[in-house]
Amino acid sequence: MSSSSHVGLIYPEGSHSLRTMEDDSSFLGANYTLHLQRSKGYGDGVRGYGIQFEPRDAGPTVSMVFKDGEAFRSGLIQAGDVLKEVNDTPCGGRSFMQIMDEIVATDSCSFTFASK
Repeated sequence: MSSSSHVGLIYPEGSHSLRTMEDDSSFLGANYTLHLQRSKGYGDGVRGYGIQFEPRDAGPTVSMVFKDGEAFRSGLIQAGDVLKEVNDTPCGGRSFMQIMDEIVATDSCSFTFASK
């Protein structure tokens, strides 16, 4: 198959379709957003989402994704991904602790990441 071929993807249940894309490399370095529910099995804090962050110059960065947590089950979040927005609010200009406090203040969050 040539790199200019288009592949249409459809979820098995047939109720959703993905945009036609040329190749999987289009996802590298892209931003992605997902909504996660906190699982009490990993605690009440940020770890409840199955993610551990560390402060870095680029912004809060995923240092660990806990097996069987919400983040792990999404199949998207990887160590090294940088958190860009929480609940549609940019992380820039805020301290690491302000961002973590926003995440733990609720049992569900919308996260936007820049993939590594």
